Amino acid sequence: MDWIKLAGVRILMLVGCIFVMHYLHEFGHAFAAKSLGYDVELTINKVISAASRETAPLLHLILIAAGGPLVTMILSVLAYLARSRLGMLAPIIIFNALAMRVIAAIISISNPNDEAWISSALGLGTWTVPALVCVFLSAIFVLIARENRLRIGWYLAMWIGISIGYTSVVMGENAFPQFAF
Repeated sequence: MDWIKLAGVRILMLVGCIFVMHYLHEFGHAFAAKSLGYDVELTINKVISAASRETAPLLHLILIAAGGPLVTMILSVLAYLARSRLGMLAPIIIFNALAMRVIAAIISISNPNDEAWISSALGLGTWTVPALVCVFLSAIFVLIARENRLRIGWYLAMWIGISIGYTSVVMGENAFPQFAF
């Protein structure tokens, strides 16, 4: 019975982590846009800014697109560095960051998202930057997964948490708070 309680705690931690990290990821985009002088609206799953592909300089668009993934990668590095203090939250943060960017890469097949758009805009092909980001996050996750000797129950809890968390973010976007800067 204790493993069920532990799985439940892990699932709740991941769902909370998904919500917080999505806001922080979008805040990275919003911060970049605001720093460049654009007004922004932020939801849990997107940033709407006055910077458009028709009016904003390419460098501004690249910096705004990079803001979210950079925050996500920084959070993963910080979680790894603080793993002894964060305990079981550290692998959850890193796993979520990896899942977030893998999902974004998959979505990029039909609608280039963050890294895929940056990669194309820089003339590197669609998949270069997404692949580099996913490899970077995968490496950090492999390190922490080995250290923690994560087992099948952990991955099952993560699958359930990812299913609940990402369904909530995508399907319930309008139910989450929105911010304007």
